Amino acid sequence: MQPDFVTMAKGLASGYAAISCAVTTEKVFEMFKDDPSDPLSYFRDISTFGGCASGPAAALENMRIIIDEDLIGNTQRMGERLTGNLLALMEKHKVIGDVRGLGLFQGAELVTDRKTKEPVDEKLAQRVVAECSAQGVIIGATNRSLPGFNNTLCLSPALIASADDIDAITGAIDVALTRVFG
Repeated sequence: MQPDFVTMAKGLASGYAAISCAVTTEKVFEMFKDDPSDPLSYFRDISTFGGCASGPAAALENMRIIIDEDLIGNTQRMGERLTGNLLALMEKHKVIGDVRGLGLFQGAELVTDRKTKEPVDEKLAQRVVAECSAQGVIIGATNRSLPGFNNTLCLSPALIASADDIDAITGAIDVALTRVFG
C-alpha cells in the first residue's frame, strides 16, 4: 500500500544542505485548493529555507549520484547480505527474536523468549549498542518512546556500504551479543 503523503528531509541532500519536501497524491493536493478554477488557489507553505538555491542544488546532485552509482541496487544487494547475516546471528543467539526491515534499514529484536516475544531489558539492548560502539561500529536501538519495548537494534548503514562493511557491522553485533548475553 502506497502512502498518500510523505515528508522527506536529510536524505534529499545526504544531510549536506538544508532541504526538505512534502510529496502527496493529486487526490490529497486537491483537498487544499480553495477554488479549483484558479491555478494559484492552493495551500502554500512558509519556509525557513525559501529562496535558498543551495538546498535544491545539493538534492539534485545527490539524486544524480544515487542514480549514477547505482546506490539503490547496492542497497538491495547489501540489504540481502545484511538480512542473511542477521538471520545467521539469530540462529546463533537465542536472544534475537526477530529480524525485520528492508534494504539497509533493518532491525534485530532482542527478546528473553522467542515464543512469548518478551523484550529484553532496555539496559541490555543499550549495552549491546555500547559494545558495538567500543568496536568502532555505530548502531542504534529503538528510541525511548515506548517504555519496556525499546529492545530492537536498529541498523541503517550508508547506501555505499560494501560487503566488508556489512560483515563488520554484523561481526560487531555478534561479539556484542556474546559479551552481553553469553
